[in-house]
Amino acid sequence: MTDHQRAAIVTGASSGIGRAVVERLRADYDYVACFDIETGETDWDDERVHEFAVDVRDPDAVADAVTAVESVADVAALVNNAGISRAVSLADLDPDEWDRVLGVNLKGQYVVARAVAPGMVERGEGAGAIVNVSSVAGLRGSATGGVHYSSSKAGVFGLTKGLAKQLGPEVRVNCVAPGLVETPLLTESNLWTEEALAEYAAELPLERIGTPEEVAEVVAFLCDGAGYMTGTVLTVDGGSMLR
Repeated sequence: MTDHQRAAIVTGASSGIGRAVVERLRADYDYVACFDIETGETDWDDERVHEFAVDVRDPDAVADAVTAVESVADVAALVNNAGISRAVSLADLDPDEWDRVLGVNLKGQYVVARAVAPGMVERGEGAGAIVNVSSVAGLRGSATGGVHYSSSKAGVFGLTKGLAKQLGPEVRVNCVAPGLVETPLLTESNLWTEEALAEYAAELPLERIGTPEEVAEVVAFLCDGAGYMTGTVLTVDGGSMLR
């Protein structure tokens, strides 16, 4: 690879929205780096896709992985997608649980952006795009995930806008806020019963839950097709904010 080839980094890339983003971006980038706390669960069968075992809360591990990517290609896009959620009531929400969710969902985005941004800025105006993945829970509160989850996702909005102001014009920074999407975080977390999920979907203007691929299309647009957008939050929610 030459120094002029383009790389995209996707965190939380092994499943759900992250995996769909990798599938979408590998058509547009020469090198796609998948940062996940566990690797080896996905056979990408594509020489352009590379996995890195990275805890996004760990600045040293993130810096090492970013350096490895930058050694073969310029990082032109970062998709901060890694996230966790657990249904915990306020009475049962201890400080360790708060720190764990805020650490992955908010601190992790700051840590990876901090490692990636200097190279983007050095390469000059329009050299990079950062897309932070949040949730409509940050706008209206979480229905099931607890106040630590909605707090972390609301924090991503502030992070996005602050980064957009600091990093322009070299880097555009935007955010997507999905509603309920068919991912393991939804279907395998026991946050929703099948009946409750069906009732919720029926009340949406689009009357269905979203797919990871639909979110990935918006992410791809913000990476490469939104040249005059920065500091923006786009909801991808089937109209849930209209309820």
